[in-house]
Amino acid sequence: MRAVTRQALLALLVASPLACGGGGQATATERLWVSAVPTDAKAPISAFATTRYGDTKFLGAFFSGTLLRGSHDVFEWRDRGKGRAQLRFLQDGARVDIRLETCEPTTGFDHCLLVCGDPTGAVKYQSRKRWVVKRPGKRKPAALVLDAMAQLAQGDTQLASWLDVETE
Repeated sequence: MRAVTRQALLALLVASPLACGGGGQATATERLWVSAVPTDAKAPISAFATTRYGDTKFLGAFFSGTLLRGSHDVFEWRDRGKGRAQLRFLQDGARVDIRLETCEPTTGFDHCLLVCGDPTGAVKYQSRKRWVVKRPGKRKPAALVLDAMAQLAQGDTQLASWLDVETE
């Protein structure tokens, strides 16, 4: 894997929230969600992923940027029921309430969520059935996201091609 691909993968994997609409059923947690398919390495996207830690707790991260440059924000996810969650960002303790609704996925995706209150400004996220994020065990949150994306890319040739970028 090229160095740029590893950096892009790390950036994309460290990201997460809930959504707002009417498509396939999927939980917002323990899954990778993307706002768009990157058309090239410089195309902006937002993404998030969450994973379970402990018996009832979830950690996640939002990513916003391109495959070459971006930022992430790690959070703790608290389910509030009825399509609602509260995110507590670990960097500063800020709390954000979000609301989720299902929506109709576009071609190539199996699930769609509208996320009302997403701090990245994105609203619509999509996922595939096989984009399930496994429980990390005792690994740290950042390693969890990187490991999850690498594993998902191994089983998804299109995702692997999106992450396999070359620079001029």
